[in-house]
Amino acid sequence: MDYLFPIRANHDKRKGEVLTANQWATFSGQQLASAYALEADTLGALAQSAMFGDVVRRFGSYEDYLKRLHSKPDNRSSLNGIISDEGVVDVAVPSKELVLLFCQAQIAACTELFKGWEIPSDQLNREGMRSLINKSTEALLDVPNVPTNIPTEQLSSAQRQILSAVNVLQNADTVRVIQITRLLGMLTTSAEDTHQLSIGVGNGYRDLYGIHMVPKVTVNDLPSKSFVFDTQDKQAAHTVLIDNDPEQGEHFKQLNSRESETVLALNQGADESLKHLRGALNESQLAPRNLVACLRIDHRMIPEPERFLELLAGVIAPETDLIMTIGAGHNLAEFEGRLNCFDSLFNLLTDLGHKPVRVILHKGGSSEEKRKTPAFGQLAYTSYQIIYCRLERDRLNGISHP
Repeated sequence: MDYLFPIRANHDKRKGEVLTANQWATFSGQQLASAYALEADTLGALAQSAMFGDVVRRFGSYEDYLKRLHSKPDNRSSLNGIISDEGVVDVAVPSKELVLLFCQAQIAACTELFKGWEIPSDQLNREGMRSLINKSTEALLDVPNVPTNIPTEQLSSAQRQILSAVNVLQNADTVRVIQITRLLGMLTTSAEDTHQLSIGVGNGYRDLYGIHMVPKVTVNDLPSKSFVFDTQDKQAAHTVLIDNDPEQGEHFKQLNSRESETVLALNQGADESLKHLRGALNESQLAPRNLVACLRIDHRMIPEPERFLELLAGVIAPETDLIMTIGAGHNLAEFEGRLNCFDSLFNLLTDLGHKPVRVILHKGGSSEEKRKTPAFGQLAYTSYQIIYCRLERDRLNGISHP
């Protein structure tokens, strides 16, 4: 069976998004093939585990599964066994429940990575997945790093294909961390009821298309057993995107023109953008935000955590979901900066009376060892930690809003 390497340019809701890239995510064909091979190998290993058959069928109707899971009386006690008294979930302490949760999150990520693929049961193993990826990426192996300073219309077909696949990798990581959070009993608001604020978004692809995506796997038993990987695209009722990268300026203009009813893209710094948003809220042009997402943040965006939360207090609903993740940074110093930023935010939220949860997705040891050992994926695109918190607006620095 032949497989085409994933390209999303023809998906109506995502059209146009695949032709820009986040600056940190420039890949060569070889790097891309390596990343897909690693994700596929993880899926192949999971498929050979005893739990896979039962777990994968939950993705036939995943939203219904989550509703049943969250309504179970014993689910909260099960989660208490995963989340420590300090509010930490650590991959280094792999209970049976946590392994099951991570297994489901990885399958969810793979519905995006292999969207549209029907994989025969006898190929859904480590060797079979390796073979499929080798065949799918063969034509791209010799493509060098895609330059970021060349207009996309001047790129070759292979280079554009790599940009598309990089967006898919980013999105798969987003799906993975979001589903980890949902499986922990958090982020329960439906997409149609969500008024989202996303900060440090790059091209915005993962914030628009990854956070609310619904994973789906169909198990076909006839004429022979196979697994069909798919997703259902969903978006928030309205999303505000913030990023000050000038490379995204034209792209943001197009988003504002094309999706003005559901998207406001601000190509400014966070402080200026949040002040702009507060003005729009005061004029009743937009609803207060009930979800704040900061995915793979640059710690330099938040030099003062107190000031950051103070600005958020002016634009959020009385109760709001906050989800933040960090990546590896471009070097060890940047990674350490991100870890320190998360330390400060987690401690501050706790001191303010919130109950944040911090998910550790890497092994322990020195900062260098942590950076080299993510639980999933590769350094260039994967998330290393998650902070989730149910914000109460009036607790943020004691600020009271009418």
